[in-house]
Amino acid sequence: MSFGTTSSPDSIRNLYYNFLFNNMSQNICLKLLFFLAAILMIKCSGSNSPSNFMAFDKVRYVKEFPQTFSLNDGTDVNLDIIGIRDFCIYDSLLILSTTDKEGLWSFVSLPDYHFLGKFLTRGQGPFEFFQTPYVNHVKFLKENSNLYACIYHFDKGKLYKINITQTLKQGQLNISTLRDSLPPFIFDFVMIDSAKYFCKEINHEQTQQIRYISDNGKKSIPPYMEKLNSACIRKGEDFNIISTITKYNTAQDCIIEMPIGLNYINMYSIGGSFMKTICLGNKLDNIEKIQNMIPWSRIYTSADLRLFSKFWGVVYINEDKKTYQMKRMRLPEILLFDCNGEPLAKLKLNRFITSFDIDFANGFLYTLDVHSDEFYKYDVKDILKKIMK
Repeated sequence: MSFGTTSSPDSIRNLYYNFLFNNMSQNICLKLLFFLAAILMIKCSGSNSPSNFMAFDKVRYVKEFPQTFSLNDGTDVNLDIIGIRDFCIYDSLLILSTTDKEGLWSFVSLPDYHFLGKFLTRGQGPFEFFQTPYVNHVKFLKENSNLYACIYHFDKGKLYKINITQTLKQGQLNISTLRDSLPPFIFDFVMIDSAKYFCKEINHEQTQQIRYISDNGKKSIPPYMEKLNSACIRKGEDFNIISTITKYNTAQDCIIEMPIGLNYINMYSIGGSFMKTICLGNKLDNIEKIQNMIPWSRIYTSADLRLFSKFWGVVYINEDKKTYQMKRMRLPEILLFDCNGEPLAKLKLNRFITSFDIDFANGFLYTLDVHSDEFYKYDVKDILKKIMK
């Protein structure tokens, strides 16, 4: 990863203005000014109107939350599973992504933590993976009383479908190929239904991340996506400035995009009838200004996004990258929002975490910190009653 040192458009423009007006005739000046304007307009290739904001016109600025709760009495959950990288909870099933090459996914029952088996192997063979697929980034669905997980294979451009119910029942991986001709290396892949997908790919110059909908193999970019796609960084800059974690709420027909390096979150419906930006503060982060900062001093804003039936939440880090990498100082918070993007509650933590999920059946919130391998649970029965009124 490299970081560019390109001068800002303003500084380039000022240098040209001084040179032109002091040394050339008016006609030549005008011609060169038009030429310069054209260069500046195409500085971020792939968009007709490059933008320093990856946001919609409608912005909800959030400074306070109506409720704040402190999670202090956590219980260490010792699962005897090494290398947990990610996890999710589906009904009474705890599914964990691990570094175990003999079983990249482990399954545990709740609330008794009975180990049910591990499946998915690392390798280059059929239905194997080069790297661990994160369970938080796959599509889970119920069909005919069976639970399925649909996994996009990043390196191969395939979409696999695992019958989790039968896999656990038979003790053998039950997997099939749903699609085998998808583009590989898609930055964001979200399954809307069996034939429609949300995709995000980086452009050739690695200056923009282009969203589109793939419907039965046909690509389309709705107008509201073009606004987000116009967000642009300089060539050679860190493209993670505009990277997001993206999820789709089926019940609400709503895409939620959480940037990891910007202080706002975008929500929108697939049809474009609903669009909203939620800013965590009183001013939207400016992409150009972030690029002018030393990379270590840039803010790592959020680490995780989770969707539930009546609300959703993010892990809010809000710490500069140097401090976060060297010695974390600021305890993260879990920020909860309702399905319209209105602030619902803030959960203050007493330890560092990188992700969370909720076991609604038993009333526990689980947290994971991949840096320390700490896995904790908190009793949130009373909190859930208050925020789900």
